[in-house]
Amino acid sequence: MQNIKNIIFDFGEVIINIAPEAVSERLAQKGIHHFEELHRHLLEKNIYHDLETDAIGPEDFRNAIRNFLQVPVADKEIDEAWNAMILDIPAQRIAFMEKLKSKYKLFLLSNTNSIHYKYYNKYFTDTFNYPSLDAFFEKAWYSYLMGVRKPNSEIFRMVLENGGLNPEETMFIDDLEENVIAAASVGIHPCHLPPGKEIMDLFDDELKLIQ
Repeated sequence: MQNIKNIIFDFGEVIINIAPEAVSERLAQKGIHHFEELHRHLLEKNIYHDLETDAIGPEDFRNAIRNFLQVPVADKEIDEAWNAMILDIPAQRIAFMEKLKSKYKLFLLSNTNSIHYKYYNKYFTDTFNYPSLDAFFEKAWYSYLMGVRKPNSEIFRMVLENGGLNPEETMFIDDLEENVIAAASVGIHPCHLPPGKEIMDLFDDELKLIQ
């Protein structure tokens, strides 16, 4: 695959570490101990999906949580618990990706929502020498701004068109197999990053793809 010129990265668990279980831990600190029931409710009602495609806004999301819990919870408390799953970006990943820029054009495609985006974008700007996360990449795409999310293949078609990318020269890296399968369905070279592997493991010392 040495004809690859463009690399599209997923964000969570590829670039930034996340821990979904931290949400329940943070809620428990606030005296809310039935997160599993809340989580199932939000899944069944497609609340997560709708938030990540902007079918509902942050206030609708917060209200859905409050209505289920039937207890008063401030916006700030909900956001703090929701953002607790976002951990860190190891500096060595960013340093390696900066090296990749000498050989490839780097892009980002993330299923995300405006609450998380504001949080991790601030983290990125505070931690690394860039004015924003978007500024690190040639272009970044976020599901909540696109109205569609992975693994819907339509989001990959939109990315190719919007970025003017040739799928035969483009690779997509994601930790979820269903997402790389969707990318492959539109001609993008798929690359699944399994648990325990790092971006750096995909390249040799000359930054050539090992796969």
